[in-house]
Amino acid sequence: MDNSRIISLIGGIVLIVSAFLPFYYFIDGIYSLFQITLAVLTNFTNNSVMQNFLLQVNPSYGMAAMILALIVAGFMLLSIGGLIAIFRKAGGSIAGPAGMIVLTIAGFLYFKNLSIGLLSIGFYTGWLGAIMCIIGGVISPNKDKTKINVSVSQQQNVTTGNSPYTITSPENIQQNKDAKFCNKCGHQNKSDTSFCANCGNKL
Repeated sequence: MDNSRIISLIGGIVLIVSAFLPFYYFIDGIYSLFQITLAVLTNFTNNSVMQNFLLQVNPSYGMAAMILALIVAGFMLLSIGGLIAIFRKAGGSIAGPAGMIVLTIAGFLYFKNLSIGLLSIGFYTGWLGAIMCIIGGVISPNKDKTKINVSVSQQQNVTTGNSPYTITSPENIQQNKDAKFCNKCGHQNKSDTSFCANCGNKL
């Protein structure tokens, strides 16, 4: 198991764990992202509960709804990013950090600033997991393998100098007796051609 896989795996686990740890000093106590998301989703159709919930978040219903929507979206992104990082080679390097950015914005909107006293261990743990996923994605050997595959496919062409050498079958030579062959690369050209279609050499 390479280093990028280990870092991504640990980062994914940390992301998921952070969603269930105390995250914000939110409303009337310290709540995790899971608790806030569960409260929003289970009471979404109950107007009286949601109105009371929104008023505790912000006097403006619109701002309160935006903050809660960002928190729910952040929870989803952390969970998805964590699972991708765990089950894929070096995934989660986008979803995890994106989730933490969304949650940081939600914190700014709710607290008006991100005072250290208003944040709890889940917030810092989430950023730790997001950073680990980024590092795992950056140092992943998958990118290098892609470059190697491209280089190998390019080298499969037989080259003479800088121009690829085209091999012409005897059948094609017999069918095109009047064809012109390039002195430089050996490419078979039409009889009325003045320049090689393969390397541009004058025939």
